[in-house]
Amino acid sequence: MFEEEGKIKIYATTFSKVLRNLATIEDCPLEVFEDRIIEEFDEYNYEGEDEVIGFDTWGDISSNGDYKLTVKVNHKDAYEITLHVTVKEKKATVTNVL
Repeated sequence: MFEEEGKIKIYATTFSKVLRNLATIEDCPLEVFEDRIIEEFDEYNYEGEDEVIGFDTWGDISSNGDYKLTVKVNHKDAYEITLHVTVKEKKATVTNVL
């Protein structure tokens, strides 16, 4: 009787887990840093929206230094996350997440 098989995608990641995951990023090559940020939002959505935005506001982060970068899910009511990032030798480390 009920023997149908199929995969159901379940969004099971919480916002606090996304924040914790973002805080663990260390020595990430700048070439893949944006992709790594998106990866940490995997399986999270806000009212059905899961596109991560904000990268266009970053500017140039290729020089050594400290930066404040913002990202959020593409929804008008989603929280904006501020990433405090230190770049050294073309590698990014998240030092704080607010």
